[in-house]
Amino acid sequence: MLRTLKKMNKKINLLIIIIISIIVSSTVYAAVGVGVSPSKMRFQVEGGKTQRMELLLYNTGDYDLELGVKLEGDIAEIATATPEKVTVKPEPKPHEMPIKNGKKVTITFTPPATRRTKTYTGKIAASGTPKGVQLGGSVGVASLVEMIVTPTPSILAFITPIHILVAGIIIGLIIIILILWKLGLKIEFKRK
Repeated sequence: MLRTLKKMNKKINLLIIIIISIIVSSTVYAAVGVGVSPSKMRFQVEGGKTQRMELLLYNTGDYDLELGVKLEGDIAEIATATPEKVTVKPEPKPHEMPIKNGKKVTITFTPPATRRTKTYTGKIAASGTPKGVQLGGSVGVASLVEMIVTPTPSILAFITPIHILVAGIIIGLIIIILILWKLGLKIEFKRK
């Protein structure tokens, strides 16, 4: 009887282990993933002007993702993301282009006016967790950014030292003529 009880106990333990394995394996094999397009941005903008770019976030996993968008690096102080949080539904399987359930995020860059060319770098990171699922952990992706800010064009950009010298001579002659006129000296030009 003791032997039969031990065999039965082993069978019950084996059955419990199999049931737990089935439950755990169904959650362990759930896919979680996120993608971004474009993965890298390199562009040029004039200082003091606004440039808007769109990012497409998409979900390659099995569950809805709640993603937060964060700007990092030099660009963080001169750019904003709208919206800052999105919920992205999974793409239908098999995955194919074009993306069907992706969410667009608008990044607005507003670099300050500058006299010299300046390069800003950084990344736009999107990270989050599956919505309504307790899988533990998070998922993330980033798009690299390189923004070249060019000087703001103005009339001063076209003035050379020769222009300044010629303008100085003309202004000097005008001042001398005005001083002489004020002193009562008349300058007459006669034709021959």
